[in-house]
Amino acid sequence: MKILYFSATGNSLYIAQRLGGELLSIPQMYKNGIYEITDDVAGIICPVYGFTVPNMVKDYLEKAVIRADYVFSIMTFGNVSLAALTHMKKLLEKRGVHLNYGNEIQMVDNYLPFFEISAQLGMNKDEHIENKINEIAQDLKEQKHFLKGHTGFQKFISGGASAVWGNKKAMNRRDKNFLVNDLCNACGTCRNVCPAGNIAGTGKPDYRHNCEFCLACIHLCPQNAIHLKNEKSEKRFRNPRIKLLEIINANKVI
Repeated sequence: MKILYFSATGNSLYIAQRLGGELLSIPQMYKNGIYEITDDVAGIICPVYGFTVPNMVKDYLEKAVIRADYVFSIMTFGNVSLAALTHMKKLLEKRGVHLNYGNEIQMVDNYLPFFEISAQLGMNKDEHIENKINEIAQDLKEQKHFLKGHTGFQKFISGGASAVWGNKKAMNRRDKNFLVNDLCNACGTCRNVCPAGNIAGTGKPDYRHNCEFCLACIHLCPQNAIHLKNEKSEKRFRNPRIKLLEIINANKVI
């Protein structure tokens, strides 16, 4: 089994690790031009961004050649997911790939423009997350055929949000809202965790307006030196079961 994954703060990486198989980082596959995936079972695990599929994942899947007898996708989300899995299904269908199984897992929502991290952590989702992972792992072991359904209203709202989030020119420049304070010690962590290779220089981060708006640089800064204009929380989040080095190894330019 091969699993393609995209993860900024570790949630999707944790799911991928729990499910096992050969883990393949989408940012690194994308940067290295590796688009052919062949195995008996292939999966895609990523977060929901703007009620749809993250732009880098979209870009990768639009070129990917996936040859597998059984294909699944798991999407992580914080507040609501709407019809993100429907978008994933359509992306794969355009490449001639049938999605046999699609499911989602609610986790901590670390989208700083909307959510306060302490409040999210206080919701204590751990038991739910572990139960859901175990359920999905059993489904995949049995190669169950399932796709979480969505209402017409969810598809409509999700489609509108997708159009906004899919405006790459606008989204790429959202790094103009990032603020770097004097706590920055130029450690380079932000550069190494950025899946888009959007940060240049060797001193304070120099953003190059090719941003995925995944917020990895903000959440994972050891000094808490990077902030977002109008952020709802100064507290940061990384999945506690995932080490910083694991995210660096998944996302850094190699």
